[in-house]
Amino acid sequence: MTRTSIGAGILVLLLAVSPVRAQVVDGSDQAIGADRAAGVIALTGRGLRTPGTARYGRLRAGRAGAVCGEVETTNRMGDPVGPRHFVADVEAGIAGILPDGPELRNPATPQDYAAMQRILALYAANCAL
Repeated sequence: MTRTSIGAGILVLLLAVSPVRAQVVDGSDQAIGADRAAGVIALTGRGLRTPGTARYGRLRAGRAGAVCGEVETTNRMGDPVGPRHFVADVEAGIAGILPDGPELRNPATPQDYAAMQRILALYAANCAL
């Protein structure tokens, strides 16, 4: 066997046993392009507990170059949560779900609070109507 055939076999095996993959459920990825949508999903998924089960929708280009949308995922107990707004700037490497009131009132660390404020500012610059 050659290295290429071994590598291809490993890839097929990984794809066969890989967990459920995140998906865009409403076709809105076509509006921003498949490659850009894949980058947004990968970047946003870094901050999720179960990125493979996330369902994305309402993707659109933001005013200042980021991508806005909604993501449905699960909480830390595995229960599904409704769609949450998110913003992602792939070029800057910043993405996050828009924090809600309880998250803002009780951040775990000052760094978490600063990160939430950065996401709020990015969302305001790109997505807020």
